[in-house]
Amino acid sequence: MIKLICSDVDGTLVPDGGHELNPEYFDQIRRLKKAGILFAAVSGRSYSSLKKLFAPVIDDILFICDNGARTIYRGSLLSCYTIRHELAMELVREIEALPGCTTYISALKDGYVKEGADELYRWLTEGYQLDITKLRRMPEDLPADDGILSVELYHPTAAEEIAHQGLYQKWHGHRELQLVCAGKQWMNFTPINADKGIALSEYQNMHGISPQETMAFGDNMNDASMLLRADYSYAIGNARKEIKGLTRFVADTNMNDGVLQVLRTLK
Repeated sequence: MIKLICSDVDGTLVPDGGHELNPEYFDQIRRLKKAGILFAAVSGRSYSSLKKLFAPVIDDILFICDNGARTIYRGSLLSCYTIRHELAMELVREIEALPGCTTYISALKDGYVKEGADELYRWLTEGYQLDITKLRRMPEDLPADDGILSVELYHPTAAEEIAHQGLYQKWHGHRELQLVCAGKQWMNFTPINADKGIALSEYQNMHGISPQETMAFGDNMNDASMLLRADYSYAIGNARKEIKGLTRFVADTNMNDGVLQVLRTLK
């Protein structure tokens, strides 16, 4: 019997940066909860964005945010992992030096971009509906007292390709950081002990939920570790081929509400 359903958000439930869910998702989440099945939103987004997207069911679901760096249920913090401030500063300087790239930083109190990154700022605030502060200098003006959950390289079309021109080779395998692609615009750096799969596994172990009792949906490389911890693993129709290669099933695309189609079949 399924006890836990985990789903990525961007590219899986909504297009990247989307801020509206098909309202039927809320009905299905409530119906499943009554049947003893918990829904978890597992996303690279911060809680400030997810709580708006899932506002009608905010007390009915589990939130695994910032690619697993923070887990929240009914407003209570279950786990949290951060990046050393000095390490984040070094990483941001390297990202900002790359052609056409800039940085988004997700932190406990706020999100941060630099002044002048107007296109990114609009997308983060209007699309993802994130709470964002602009900094005159990046990273020098980062508040030292705000815990950094993730550092994200942004490029409008080719984040992964640019990162593989030296940045990936330097930071991949770092003892304190994980680096993973989260779409054509994003490369995410998170604490080494925080990713979607680790956060899911911690929750499973805490509540005695096995992979055989878990279903998961995803589309990109930052979903891989989560999908591997669910026996009922689904790639979305628009997922990367690498993700389709590691899941047991393939659902319809996000534009056709592929996750919703599967949820409707569950009793």
